[in-house]
Amino acid sequence: MKKVFLFLFICVFLVGCQQSTDQNTTMDSNIESEVAFFPDIEMGLTLKEALGIAHKEALKWNKEAMLYSGTSVDKDKAPTGMDGRRKHWNIEFGIPGKTDFYLVTIRDGKVLDKVHVPNGMDDAMPKSQFISKVEDFKYDTPELLKVAQKTTKIYPGDTFAKGYNFGFTKHLQKNVPIVKVIGWDQAKKNMIYLMFNAVTGELEDDFEREQYKN
Repeated sequence: MKKVFLFLFICVFLVGCQQSTDQNTTMDSNIESEVAFFPDIEMGLTLKEALGIAHKEALKWNKEAMLYSGTSVDKDKAPTGMDGRRKHWNIEFGIPGKTDFYLVTIRDGKVLDKVHVPNGMDDAMPKSQFISKVEDFKYDTPELLKVAQKTTKIYPGDTFAKGYNFGFTKHLQKNVPIVKVIGWDQAKKNMIYLMFNAVTGELEDDFEREQYKN
């Protein structure tokens, strides 16, 4: 699966570059606005809110599309995510038994772009490796960020991976979705990852990884 992750990284990078160069040209004029208005003037979304919008868009592409993985995107000039919401999200989908890959990019509460890559994955994966539905997430990023802050000393980034970031994946052994809360140590040298069970809210794993600022 190394090729898959490399491909996903390249795809997300290209989408980010495309957004920064010409946001207007990537907007599909036929996309109905999915915007849900919140007090946050920056239109930040929680993970579940972003998943709901992205999943509806993916089902337009293919009725069998299922959640695979995703993450918030570090494109804000100032640190954000302090309340568990982010403006930018990349949500990835696949189809059980096929190698199709589908990426939905969200910004400011609505779909900004979408990319379909036939044979984008090295191997066809069974249904058990995907997340069935958004409703599988019983816990969301605002409350899990508060738990993370009580669990360990975690700080928002200031230059690279600014603020707090979030993501999700599938825990194959326990067959549950995992919500990732990502921050920094106080020295801003190591990134801290806390992996929460999205069904029970329990901490499944945590680790640190050394990073280098841009």
